[in-house]
Amino acid sequence: MNVVLVHGIFDNGAIFKRLAALLTAQGHRCWVPALRPADARHGIEDLASKLKGYVQANLAPGEPFALIGFSMGCIISRQYLQMLDGAQRVCAFFAISGPHQGTLTAYLYIGQGARDLRPGSALLARLKATEERLSRVALHVYWTSLDLTVVPATSCNWALAPQRLDSRTLLHRFMPTDRRVCADIVRRISAL
Repeated sequence: MNVVLVHGIFDNGAIFKRLAALLTAQGHRCWVPALRPADARHGIEDLASKLKGYVQANLAPGEPFALIGFSMGCIISRQYLQMLDGAQRVCAFFAISGPHQGTLTAYLYIGQGARDLRPGSALLARLKATEERLSRVALHVYWTSLDLTVVPATSCNWALAPQRLDSRTLLHRFMPTDRRVCADIVRRISAL
């Protein structure tokens, strides 16, 4: 199975090193785009368009794949899935610590991406209003009730996903390397 992993703010995908290695060991092909600018200063829509371009350039047309997002990467992924027709070819979406209802910490940074991630933003409202477009995609959520980066932490606990795991990981940044999170994702992707 092809797996595309979408990083969060200020990252380049290196945060997925452990998870990608575990998936590759099970025979999956991992694709980890470095979306720029990594601070999303031009907005979530800009990075979602770049994600779409990356998918088109690297995967065969119509070829299904699993999508994994971390933090802001979850919202980039949702924009791709819901607004750029990504849901037509993604069979499963794994959201790790995504601020689905926004995060108060987005008020601490500048740029359109930070404005997009604020509670009540127009982008988050559009995503909420178009969630039915995800009806054919298996949804899985991983969050930590101890999150101090996504505030409130419950914003990560996306009610649309029937599978939600609170790993109680101490730090937001440790979520993509958490043993339980990684094991569950590998198991579920291997079953696709």
